[in-house]
Amino acid sequence: MQIGLLRCDEIFEDLRPRYEGYHRLFTDLFGAVRPDVSFVDYPVVDGTLPGSADEQDAWLITGSVRGVYEDEPWIHDLLDLVRDLDAARAPTVGVCFGHQAIAQALGGRVERVETWGLGNRPINLEAREGWMEPDTDPVGVFYCHRDQVLNLPDEARLIASSDHCPAAVLAVGDHLLGVQAHPEFNAHYADILYRGRYTSSSPPGVLDDALATLDAPLHRVEVASWMLRFLRGEYGI
Repeated sequence: MQIGLLRCDEIFEDLRPRYEGYHRLFTDLFGAVRPDVSFVDYPVVDGTLPGSADEQDAWLITGSVRGVYEDEPWIHDLLDLVRDLDAARAPTVGVCFGHQAIAQALGGRVERVETWGLGNRPINLEAREGWMEPDTDPVGVFYCHRDQVLNLPDEARLIASSDHCPAAVLAVGDHLLGVQAHPEFNAHYADILYRGRYTSSSPPGVLDDALATLDAPLHRVEVASWMLRFLRGEYGI
C-alpha cells in the first residue's frame, strides 16, 4: 500500500538528528503494523499538492504548528484538496492539524481554546467500528495542541473523546478519519518536544503535568493498526 503524505510542517529541529522528519516517523509507525506500507512525500506547506485524488492508494495529513483557520494560500489549497478527497471518497486520515483540516474543510468549527492538550492522555471510545482492531479501550496516545474541533461537520460522526478534547476522533463515511492525537510520537520524542517547545511558553504546571505522563501505557501501534484498517477498508471483525 502506498500512502501520500500530505506534509504540513517540519518536525521540531532538536528531533531531526534522530527522527529525520514526518516521512520517517510514519514509515516506522505503520511499518510496525504492516511492513509493506510506504509513503510518498507531498510538502503541502511548500505548495506541492497531488494532481488527482487517486494518485496514491490513500492519504495522510500531518500535524502542523499552524491553524487551519489561518489565511495562508497553502492552507486554503489543503482545505480545497480535502473537499476533493471527500468528493472522490479517497481513503484519508488526518492527524492533529490534519484532523482539524478535515473538520474545517467540511463545515465544522475549529478554534484555539484555553485548554492545553499535552501529554499521554486516554482516548475514550464513544462508538466501536469494525476497523478498530485490536480491541483496546481506553487508548493512551500523546497529544500536542491548543486548537480543537468544537463543532463536527454535519456528515461526521464522533468516534472517541478525551477529558480535555471532546472531539478526539471523528469519521466521515468510510473514507475520512480524523485523529487529534499523535500516534507517531513515542515517549522519547514527546519528552524532547515538550521540553523544547513549552518550557517557557506554557502556564505553570502544564509542562510538568505532561512530563508526568511519559511512562503511562501507550497504544500508538494499536492506533496505527486502526488507521491502516480504515484506509484499507477492513471493517469486518
